[in-house]
Amino acid sequence: MASRNGIGAKLLIISGVLIINSLGVLYLSRNNFKLPEFLNFAFEFAEAKFYEESEHDNLSHRASHSSPTIFTEQNDPENKAYSEVKSIQSNTGFGDHAAPHAYKCLDKIKPPERKTIYTWTDGKGVKHISDSPRKLSSSTSVKVAKIINPDEISLNFLSHNLPFDVQRALRERVQDALDVFALVTPAESMTPVVANIRSFSAQDAYEKYSKRFNFSMPRSSGFYLSGKNESVILIRDNEQTLQTLTHEVMHTINRHWYGQMAKWLNEGMAEYSESSKNLTKSAWVNHFKSNQPLALTSLFEGTSNSWHKDSHNFYASSWAFVAFLMNEDQDLMSRLLLLEGENGCKEVSVRDIQQLYGNNIEALESDFRRWFRKNL
Repeated sequence: MASRNGIGAKLLIISGVLIINSLGVLYLSRNNFKLPEFLNFAFEFAEAKFYEESEHDNLSHRASHSSPTIFTEQNDPENKAYSEVKSIQSNTGFGDHAAPHAYKCLDKIKPPERKTIYTWTDGKGVKHISDSPRKLSSSTSVKVAKIINPDEISLNFLSHNLPFDVQRALRERVQDALDVFALVTPAESMTPVVANIRSFSAQDAYEKYSKRFNFSMPRSSGFYLSGKNESVILIRDNEQTLQTLTHEVMHTINRHWYGQMAKWLNEGMAEYSESSKNLTKSAWVNHFKSNQPLALTSLFEGTSNSWHKDSHNFYASSWAFVAFLMNEDQDLMSRLLLLEGENGCKEVSVRDIQQLYGNNIEALESDFRRWFRKNL
């Protein structure tokens, strides 16, 4: 038993030595590579305590050997800080410029990260290498996909209540939309996509599921959960179900290829995908027989609150402007998608659109209205 206790004690001592040795190595080399935050904090705290104790001992030692005049000054509240510094300075040997404290700055500037190398291929097939990201403008040439193979998008039906003919028709609708968008899709943005689809045949079951994610909206028939990568729809008649499914699958594709997007562009593409090969089949054509689209600045700068208050006009105007881009200015559309794929969680702004268009919003508005009057 004693032998076991002896072995355990030895192992404990060896472990302790190894840990202390490892911490010492990490401490001495901490400026050469990035340590976890908790270790940095622990080392800095220990240093601060060490210097604090050292400073206290030095001050006590110096006070006992200092002249009475210094003690007299320290008793004066106005001169306390100055006299303390003076007493330290007079004993450090650093002269009048000595620092009052020897603490290591806890907010030190960390060494710069390694430089990122950016590479891209422009629309002419030329490969570029730079230490800074490219700046997109109206002259940026985008290499587009031209063709998107059906294998790029996989439809995964999580429920078993969709008729086979609806599933087959959905594959055709999605491919029709991809055939159209292939003309503006940046080739570098494409990645294989799995679109998970959950369908409900009962209204109450659909609403119960949507409430779990705070998506309970009156008259809603579908939504996309980006966190779960799941399109959720309520089954209605075949045509309505197909339109909703195509819309939500488009959101899935956008999420994978472009990430966070401006709502007008995301919803405009989803709406356009429902009748991508024939504008006249869109339900928004009837809407515009008695309505005008929103001003582009209002559309581009629309907030969540404004979309909620006037969702009909925002959806309709988003569809109309994307339709304009797809039919009149595919170069601008491809540049917008390229920027959305590169700007992380940012969304294209009015300023971005002007830079990619090469003119001001008023000129773009004029082009859009001219096309709108002629076609809608």
